[in-house]
Amino acid sequence: LVQAPSNTRMLILSLKSEKSKLNIFSELEKVKQDIDTLENLIDEADAVFLLTDTRESRWLPTLMCSAKYKICINSALGFDTYLVMRHGIREKTDKLDSPVIGAEVIPGSQLGCYFCNDVVAPGDSTKDRTLDQMCTVTRPGNAYIAGALAVELLVSILQHPLKGRAPAHIDISDTKGDSCLGRIPHQIRGFLAQFSCVHPSCHAFNKCTACCKDVIDKFRCDKYNFLLEVFNTADYLEHVSGLHDMISNTDLDDIWEFDSDSD
Repeated sequence: LVQAPSNTRMLILSLKSEKSKLNIFSELEKVKQDIDTLENLIDEADAVFLLTDTRESRWLPTLMCSAKYKICINSALGFDTYLVMRHGIREKTDKLDSPVIGAEVIPGSQLGCYFCNDVVAPGDSTKDRTLDQMCTVTRPGNAYIAGALAVELLVSILQHPLKGRAPAHIDISDTKGDSCLGRIPHQIRGFLAQFSCVHPSCHAFNKCTACCKDVIDKFRCDKYNFLLEVFNTADYLEHVSGLHDMISNTDLDDIWEFDSDSD
């Protein structure tokens, strides 16, 4: 039985998307207090659900969950689409392996997070967007479907012997999984226009801005200074994670372009 606590609290972070420097002492202290409050909440939690409105607002909780080996379930909405996914959990002793093409199973320690498919640092995702593009307007049942699936995903995780480190099978149609509730997908992507969903799996990215080793190490070693630099400098995360060097060293002539007729 999972019961909502009676002392549920709402946390409103003072971080803003506008490109303004955090340099006033009172602002810095408020931001540090918010960081500590969020970190304490995650420390106390057995599992974390990310249900925020914007992409960038999910970055810091994702990083903290990665650094603290917490079960993290992310739910995001579009106008008629939804995403429910679980983040991989890597202990200090886990080595991030290279993705294996054609693999049928991805270990839980190798699963990616919400930001593992990005090649840029999170920014202001609401600028110059209409209400439907900001996910403010959705179909009436969208949030309920995504919310229910997020809860069921957690229940399946908790019933698995490996808990948050449960592997993701590419084919989840086989109900003979390691859990009494069947196989556990990495992602559930739904499309209400077709009343359908798919279950893709994503390998962790070694230059992810939220869960790669270099970013986590920076957070653990110098939390406040690291985060304040991230908040003040738009491309700082790309330098720390290695994305900047990867993009700079990419030879566009080596990138193949495929179309719908490619084999």
